[in-house]
Amino acid sequence: MIFGLWLAFGGLHLVLTIYLSVAFRNFKSLKNPNRPKLSVIIAAHNEAENLKKLIPALQSQKYLDFEIIVALDRTTDDSQSYLIGLDRVNSLKIDKIPSDWNAKKYVLTEAIKHATGEWLVFTDADGYPSSKKWLRMMSQQIDNETQIVLGVSPYTSGNSFLFQYISFEAFMTAFLYVSRAISNKPYMGVGRNMMINKAFFNRMGGYESIKSIQGGDDDLFIQQYANKSNTRIVLGNDALIWTYPKSTWKAYFLQKLRHLSIGSKYKDRDLLFLTMLHTTHFGFLLLLFLNTSQLFFWPMLLFYLFIKLVSYRFAASKIGTHINYMLLPLVDMLYAVLTPVIALWSKLVKDIPWKN
Repeated sequence: MIFGLWLAFGGLHLVLTIYLSVAFRNFKSLKNPNRPKLSVIIAAHNEAENLKKLIPALQSQKYLDFEIIVALDRTTDDSQSYLIGLDRVNSLKIDKIPSDWNAKKYVLTEAIKHATGEWLVFTDADGYPSSKKWLRMMSQQIDNETQIVLGVSPYTSGNSFLFQYISFEAFMTAFLYVSRAISNKPYMGVGRNMMINKAFFNRMGGYESIKSIQGGDDDLFIQQYANKSNTRIVLGNDALIWTYPKSTWKAYFLQKLRHLSIGSKYKDRDLLFLTMLHTTHFGFLLLLFLNTSQLFFWPMLLFYLFIKLVSYRFAASKIGTHINYMLLPLVDMLYAVLTPVIALWSKLVKDIPWKN
């Protein structure tokens, strides 16, 4: 009974992993010569030091027609004085958030009202583009049906085990949502690297339907309005938005609590797929390690890791990111445990702190 369950879990999990990696074979990046005006939208709360790194990187983009709109959420640092007079930059300071709005969604909405571009390019103050071609590569994904473009945002380099794990977890997030989008089933994106047609955004009501929900300005909007026809993916070394990892496990856990608390609002189709993937991952490894004395333990573990290595390596090459493959056994097993644990925790915790 236990052996059959273990075999079923392992077989299904590896099939799902292979299915997700094979999806990348169907990815075709568009090279359309579109050059519409873009509005880069940034919400910032006391992010002066990060803005001093990000804004010059945005200003140096090799793209002709774009503007940068920074909405300052109740800032008390020198963000506003730094932004005054900068080329291509418009800033607005917001001192009060309506009680029925989530702070970030309200700040983003106010910024969008001031946008004059045809397309809204979202990023965060604590990120920076991987190249001067970022905006150009985003615009190349626009065709007659495109309304949403999803990009990837990995973490910068570091040597600690915490960094290695967070980087792997970020890769897994991208591995899942990019492969599903390529398979015509988009379910989320990351707000640090995303583009939405402004007219489409306004026509869909913006964030109105989710304005009071903490978080979800990126994935819940995608849940509601992205489909196989209107969503494109941008991948590659020049299309990334790098960001900084959390420096402590506590900060990381709080971040993941925020992210996973939104997951319960996903469509049943997406919840079922993600539940199957994580349940089989955890179940297979748990049952495997309960049978370490069995002759099949090492051959099955090595086979499992080989499939993961090949699948992840192929996907990472397409995405434009890297994985520390020496630590793959450890971070993969930790991911199998922490993901369901934090997901369950997010359902039990009533008041999850947010940066508001």
